[in-house]
Amino acid sequence: MRLSRRQFLQLSCAASAMSLAGAAGVYHARPSSVWMTSGYRDQATRQHYGVMVMNARGHIVADFAVPERVHMTELSPDASSVLVSSREPGAPLRRYHLHGELQASLLPPKNMHFEGHLVVSDNGEHLFATASDYVAGQGHILVIDARSLQLQAIWPTHGTGPHELVYEQQQLWVANTGVRTHPDTGRTALNIEQMQSELLLLDANNGAVKQRWQSPKQALSVRHLDVLADGRALVGCQYQRQDQRPPCVAIADANSAKLTLLETDNDWLHWDMQGYTASVRTFKASSPLAGQALISNPRGHLLSEWQTQPHQLQQRHAMQYSKGVYLYHDSAWISAGAGELWRWQDGTLTPITTAVKPGIWWENHLHGRIV
Repeated sequence: MRLSRRQFLQLSCAASAMSLAGAAGVYHARPSSVWMTSGYRDQATRQHYGVMVMNARGHIVADFAVPERVHMTELSPDASSVLVSSREPGAPLRRYHLHGELQASLLPPKNMHFEGHLVVSDNGEHLFATASDYVAGQGHILVIDARSLQLQAIWPTHGTGPHELVYEQQQLWVANTGVRTHPDTGRTALNIEQMQSELLLLDANNGAVKQRWQSPKQALSVRHLDVLADGRALVGCQYQRQDQRPPCVAIADANSAKLTLLETDNDWLHWDMQGYTASVRTFKASSPLAGQALISNPRGHLLSEWQTQPHQLQQRHAMQYSKGVYLYHDSAWISAGAGELWRWQDGTLTPITTAVKPGIWWENHLHGRIV
């Protein structure tokens, strides 16, 4: 008998702790309106990797092993499977059932590797994933069938090293980091002296360029982003040199050809951020906090709150190895370090659990859905 999603959730509510354990993984069906997912690695070996789905209380919904280090994971629109993206050379894009069963995979095209990020179209039919041709040094968007993971099209990003991308109103915002790498040298930047980074806005129907914004500083790499309620983009950058600590948060405005750095009166902030940002997340128009944003920084061990109209830092919180950020309505959940999960609300951080699972170390990003 095939269960509908509604029946599946009803059965989840009826069973306080249903689990299926085996070689593929563990699946605990527990009811909650917020489900989140992230990759992790085993702290002891640093060679075993996994994917976890959990609810807002930090209770594990699904947990299973994967063969490569994970950069980001994303729940399918119906929350029945998880898309897993890696930056490891040769690693395919994979989709797993919550039980841990592999449902589909896509190897990167010849001379390409995935860059770790993907997004799902509004109708749930297509995936868009960033990838790089490491021979030509060119970035691409792979358009993929969401169910079969078959490749449908390859679009150029007209730059180098695309990383995070955001799908919003039939448009794709793409961070061209400008950083060229090669599988033989890992993630070492091979072109710092020549790198040119930019934010790109594409038509999600055909890949046509609609607008582009240059990084305001050489070696300041556009890397992570989210779209604000007013249609602008908030951008998190990473500085590829060690000679200074410039501002690394910027705004993309339709009336400018360059990103505008968000300066603050707090000079120590730029130093503490160490020229680095990880997750950039903005509250949407439906939220009472529309126009505000949270940015994590595992190198500087902090979480910063930003107001984008006007542009200003609101608050900073000390947080060891802050990683992924997921926002919903007026709340946020943050993954940190060794399996920690925190909740942010009204400017206050509250620990949910010191370890969702003992012995793990979160990877960079946290994504979620309302189920």
